[in-house]
Amino acid sequence: RELAVRLAYFLWSTPPDQQLMDLANRGELQVTSVLRDQVNRMIDDPKSDEFISGFVHQWLDMERLDFFQFDVNMHREFDENVRAAARQEVYESFAYLLRSVSGGKLGELLKSDYVFVNALLADYYGIDGIEGDDFQKVSLPSDSPRGGLLGMAAIHAMGSDGVVSSPVERGAWVLRHLMNDPPPPAPPNVPQISRLAGQLLTTRERLVAHQEEAQCASCHRKIDPIGFGLENFDAAGKWRTEDGYRLKDERGKETGRRKTWVINSSGSFYNGPFFEDFFQLRDLIAEKEEDFAVGFTQNLIEYALGRAYGFTDQDLAMEIVDSARAEQFSIREFIHVLVQSDTFKTK
Repeated sequence: RELAVRLAYFLWSTPPDQQLMDLANRGELQVTSVLRDQVNRMIDDPKSDEFISGFVHQWLDMERLDFFQFDVNMHREFDENVRAAARQEVYESFAYLLRSVSGGKLGELLKSDYVFVNALLADYYGIDGIEGDDFQKVSLPSDSPRGGLLGMAAIHAMGSDGVVSSPVERGAWVLRHLMNDPPPPAPPNVPQISRLAGQLLTTRERLVAHQEEAQCASCHRKIDPIGFGLENFDAAGKWRTEDGYRLKDERGKETGRRKTWVINSSGSFYNGPFFEDFFQLRDLIAEKEEDFAVGFTQNLIEYALGRAYGFTDQDLAMEIVDSARAEQFSIREFIHVLVQSDTFKTK
């Protein structure tokens, strides 16, 4: 009965239904094949939408999407309806892979040739021919920057302050969530980049100047190149090829002095390969599927067990990753192995 309750709150965020309780009362829920069938049934049930939104929100730190009001003059199209649609795109993409009959692969969140959009978000992305409020799978041309998490407006909006993009926030997010290589916390008494606000510099020049401080360079040389590779997306996730900066006086009013530049999205991973633009960066990150799977597993364990991931969970995490690898990192396989584990059954 405890397993039935645990399973229901994990995948449905509700008490168990009658079928689960009947199996539990007969002592059959612990049987491997029965438990696997029940997990499949629960995933396919619309009630697992609660798991999808709850887990993805926690895993990807999506509370940042609501941190800022977006400047209506600079990002007029990114209103509350588009923000909600951008959030739902992330959930719909994960749901499609989770519920895929053919076994949706985790790596498709790193790069894919399709998106899930409704008419509103399709228009925001410049995709023609989509009607209605329902989200639908839409194929992309080979040169599209969309497809996968790095093409989603919600991800880029979280890496901004509602006005301008933040290569630092975006680079740190990619390291933390896609590459399982989180940067260390900023040391105390770090000089603020805002001290350069009175200078007409490009975003790259501003951050390079920031790196001249020794206590800043150690972190930023790892974070910033990835963020530069994402600069073709503006603060609200729109694709762009140019950016600009306007000087403001001490009262926050624009002075009329402005600098405009063509975006340079090239860079190099720290101790790693060079990339020429966003598309090469995305390809390189997509090759990190194993690291992505480890980070995903750790977050899944945290969510399922309702506690922080600890070093005692490492064996379980590697067991899950190894089993999922054998199934080409099918998202559903991660859940099956976790639910069948003694840790889940006895937590």
